[in-house]
Amino acid sequence: MRYRPGRKRDCRELAELIVLSSGGVVEYLYRSVFPGRSPVRVITDALEDDVYPLTYKNAVVAGYGNGIAGMALSFPSRFHGISPVLASRLPPEQLDHMRDFYRARVEGSWYVDALGVYERFRGRGIGKRLMELTEDRAREAGYRVVSLIVFADNTPAMNLYRSLGFEVVRRVDLAENEFIRYTGGCLLLSRGIGGHA
Repeated sequence: MRYRPGRKRDCRELAELIVLSSGGVVEYLYRSVFPGRSPVRVITDALEDDVYPLTYKNAVVAGYGNGIAGMALSFPSRFHGISPVLASRLPPEQLDHMRDFYRARVEGSWYVDALGVYERFRGRGIGKRLMELTEDRAREAGYRVVSLIVFADNTPAMNLYRSLGFEVVRRVDLAENEFIRYTGGCLLLSRGIGGHA
């Protein structure tokens, strides 16, 4: 496995992994906002457009041959929220459904927006290594805390984050629906990372 920064040619696979790791959130948000375009296509286009924070440049990739096994997308927590474009297109009931999720943040932290590993590559330590490299990026940018939101009943993800020393900051309300399959809401987690890699 080769770990490297994201590249523009990775955008399709990055988008697939973002959708996969979202647990249905991306499908819920984008299902009717951009008619004729799948959520993967919408995210691919956004990554390729290279507009911060949703850009391939914010990704760390686990690559093999010509493909990708996994990725982590991260940026400062102040960018965690619904973009003005999405907010202007979302029906009010969808905005209300996501309000607590997008208001939840650890101010002044480096935010892991997505961590995804294709199923056939799981169990090999890829997620852990991607998180370590993400923390390196956070340190280089001057951050001392990393944060993320995880579904409370996503046991494999919770086990990974606990093993890395993440602690619960607070519960985040996010009810299940036909797209969001998890039933226990979300948790905002954080971890101090110190000053040296």
